[in-house]
Amino acid sequence: MIRIMKASAGSGKTFNLARKYIELLLSMKDRHAYRHILAVTFTNKATDEMKRRIMHELFILADSPYDSGYLDYFVPAMFPDVEGLQKAADEILCNLLHDYSAFSVSTIDRFFQQTLKAFSREIGQFSSYQVELDKDSLISESVDRVLDALTEKDADKLRWLTDSAMEQIEQGGRYNLENELKSIAARIFSDGHREMAEKSGIDVQKSYSREHLAEVRKACTKAIRRFETMLLSAEERIGAILQASGVPPEHFNRGFISRVFITAENGKPVDMPSDSFFSKAADPQKWFPKSRSGLLDKVYPELEAPLNDFCGLFGKPYSVYRTAYIIRGQLYGLGLAGDVNREFLALMKERNVLSIDDSNTILKDIIAGSDAPFVYEKTGVRYDSFLLDEFQDTARIQWENFLPLLQESEGKGCESLVVGDVKQSIYRWRGSDWNLLADELQNTFDNVSVSVLDTNYRSRRNIVEFNNSFFRQAASQLDRIYSAKSGCEGQTHAVSDIYSDVRQECRSSEPGSVDITFSGKELSLQKILDSVNEVRERGAALSDIAVLVRDNASGAAVAGFLIENGIKVITDDSLKVKSSVIVRRLVSLLSYVDNPEDDISGYLSASLDVSIPEEYNSLENLCESLLRELMKNDESLFVSEVLYIQSFMDAVSDYSRLEGNSLRGFLARWSEMDPAISSPDTGDSVRVMTIHKSKGLDFQYVIVPFVEKITLFKSDCHWCRPDLAGTGLEEPCDGIYDVRLSPDSMHTLFSEDYRDELLRQYIDNINVLYVAFTRARKGMHIIAAMPSDSFIDGMPEDGWPDFSDFSQALYAYTRICRELDMERSVSDDGSERFSIGTVPSDWRHGNSAEDIFPLTVSYPSWPLNPEEGEPRLLLSRRQSDFFSESGDAGIDASGRLKGIVLHDILSRVSVPDDLDMAVRQSMLDGSLDIDQAESSRKLLSDRIASAKGRGWFSGLSVVRNEVDVIDTDGTVHRPDRVEIFPDGKVLVIDYKFGKEKPEYASQVSGYADIYRKMGYGDVRAAVWYVIDDYVEEIL
Repeated sequence: MIRIMKASAGSGKTFNLARKYIELLLSMKDRHAYRHILAVTFTNKATDEMKRRIMHELFILADSPYDSGYLDYFVPAMFPDVEGLQKAADEILCNLLHDYSAFSVSTIDRFFQQTLKAFSREIGQFSSYQVELDKDSLISESVDRVLDALTEKDADKLRWLTDSAMEQIEQGGRYNLENELKSIAARIFSDGHREMAEKSGIDVQKSYSREHLAEVRKACTKAIRRFETMLLSAEERIGAILQASGVPPEHFNRGFISRVFITAENGKPVDMPSDSFFSKAADPQKWFPKSRSGLLDKVYPELEAPLNDFCGLFGKPYSVYRTAYIIRGQLYGLGLAGDVNREFLALMKERNVLSIDDSNTILKDIIAGSDAPFVYEKTGVRYDSFLLDEFQDTARIQWENFLPLLQESEGKGCESLVVGDVKQSIYRWRGSDWNLLADELQNTFDNVSVSVLDTNYRSRRNIVEFNNSFFRQAASQLDRIYSAKSGCEGQTHAVSDIYSDVRQECRSSEPGSVDITFSGKELSLQKILDSVNEVRERGAALSDIAVLVRDNASGAAVAGFLIENGIKVITDDSLKVKSSVIVRRLVSLLSYVDNPEDDISGYLSASLDVSIPEEYNSLENLCESLLRELMKNDESLFVSEVLYIQSFMDAVSDYSRLEGNSLRGFLARWSEMDPAISSPDTGDSVRVMTIHKSKGLDFQYVIVPFVEKITLFKSDCHWCRPDLAGTGLEEPCDGIYDVRLSPDSMHTLFSEDYRDELLRQYIDNINVLYVAFTRARKGMHIIAAMPSDSFIDGMPEDGWPDFSDFSQALYAYTRICRELDMERSVSDDGSERFSIGTVPSDWRHGNSAEDIFPLTVSYPSWPLNPEEGEPRLLLSRRQSDFFSESGDAGIDASGRLKGIVLHDILSRVSVPDDLDMAVRQSMLDGSLDIDQAESSRKLLSDRIASAKGRGWFSGLSVVRNEVDVIDTDGTVHRPDRVEIFPDGKVLVIDYKFGKEKPEYASQVSGYADIYRKMGYGDVRAAVWYVIDDYVEEIL
């Protein structure tokens, strides 16, 4: 059974998700049922919230069930009495706490990554591979490699690039080769490209080969010339008739016939004539104004047929012509896509990383060739029931990877829950597909039940009633406008269907408030400030207020204006690590260390008055030393920026671990990064954020300005496949192309793609507005630009006009709304305000987290250099380090622990120069204090020097430290060190730190035998007793 729960905003989704999870636990007889239930969300925050909610509700049911909101759901439906429910909840809670790692609530990406890790060998990756989230930096470096590798030998590639540049210049455009390549590469590596390629069944490698693209270019050029030849012929025929008649073009009605003689210029395509031209051309009575109607006899009927032929060219022939132009304009960038793709794959292999965008594709390929349940079972778990949250945000490829699991679950008679709301689908640019929830899920499964959560527990009555009324009407009007613009009159109700469940009952009896202000655009910022002050005067704290904007630029403008007027603000930009003063100072110092000749960095460094270390062991060590210097100057600033510093050091650590200790390399990578810290939940500041970031959140009072920026349609590029059937382009040009869709696309062979995109954007944008308008608890203030006079004057008396953005839609709604009691007022600056209710005054403060649990932010432990000050805590996790076989604590523990640490250090040493860094690492991870580090370094340095006399640690061999080898019987062994020399000789070494034992020789001899079985002829083995500096050689 698949249960679909449609959860509109504020309808208690998390409450019901947790209830369903607990219901599944209670209904299963298995005491470890939680091991077989997977709940999936889309963010780490939502994952934590769900886990906390489930554990909290289980605790209440076990401790004080009469206080639980779930009691009536479970008694008597599942348990005859409260005592039985309480006992079951207590047992489940106890089992969960003792087996918490098996409590499977995960983000969808984490679940797929865990699954993919089990197939690291099959996908050609080491099991230690990392997931790369910053795909853009990989693309950028791949393009750089392609360009850097160009030589005179690459004549074909150089000619291709030269032709590309020349074509751009001839068309009057600017051309930046590097940016052009990075742009096309980013689009080719997008989910949209992958999905369209799979849907079309296109062989991408063949399609983007330069040989094939040359054929495409030839076909496009031929189609363009054919049309322009026919157009020129028609022009000449019409020109000859006009010349013979003696009637000049300007004597025609508004000179419309002159449009015939406008041809292609500067390499640009011919434009489509206006509707007015076609209207006049079709009716000879409109050819001339009344004052010159007598001229008609001079050109009629001779002109009629040539003019009709001319107009006929702007049907299918013109569509083919414009399509050929579009395709030809992309070919040069696509021609290098294969080169960039090869470098991209090589780069990921070198760094042992996997792009997160590619993970789903790889997993899909694995599932396609295997039994899907087995694929997931390889991770060590088997799930029977699933809870999928925010399903409207699921990408199609994620759905395809999950589908086999749900099918198996249904086949076993198990129950799963899918929760979502198409009205809140606003992440299509990230690959989400709301059609999965709207239609496909129900069409895929036979046993499906659908329920709708129709009560709003978040917002007050006036807010709920306003949204009920406005979105129902706006959705209907969008269907009407779409039908007209797409040429599908009356054939769609898609938006209305999605918003058919928009109406909600309101749980709150409090009225709340909705205000809509229309003003000049130049007054918008002042209106936001006025609204903030108005709410504060009614008793609200700044932290009760959120300003939700369409884009980051708007957020920056709002934040800057509020700050200038004394209002504290938290923004997305203020949470970026690069906004930190300390981080900016540190990066300046690092830039100076990297390049002392840099005058700007040198000036900044001098002004900071810090001591620059002349030498450093690692990038992390350098950063810690510089941070310590900076802290001496301004320790109070460190306290306020500790989260930014920690995030920066995380970036340093990740870079060092994956790519090494190159300072210049890190600075280059840092310039491409844009990390941010999580938003703090405390502090009395107005929260300014984008609408997309606000999804899933709620605020006491919400201000939504710049509504005019939420437009119905924006021209943008999308991967499309033209309908080439019956044209000269069909055979050579069939493929997918990155096309900028606009109303002009109706006159190309991409018209169906345009219609589809037009509808999708209508839905995207009304959904963005819906998310914004449903975040408020007590009150909401909408601020929009006053529509133009022409729009207002053209409004029908009692109906909706066509609109292009939602400020116009709101204005039309306020003028015709009869369902709500709106109070209209006009201010001295000409602004109009429509109000429903009054701004609340029942603001209550206190009992916040900081009131109950005051937190002291302190400087993190990591910048404390173990070479200075107090040593770090040394931690051992091994029982044998503390207890001997006789059970006496502490006996031989220090000697055993010392051997373990020294063994760990040697595992990181390939050549003698590696020793200092290896000792340093053991000191950093807490295994050694400063004195122990120095003695260990001295001991191992002496021993390695002695071993070099035997030819070890020479740097002339390939060294394999702690690398697994598999014997013919399948057993896995791990020699401490193996050196393979250029002449084929092999040396196998095992380190020992205790007394000599016969079994050690037998052990290393076995390792040597395995290498002999691999085909190595001359294999020697040795046991090295490091402390005693004694080597036992094995023949």
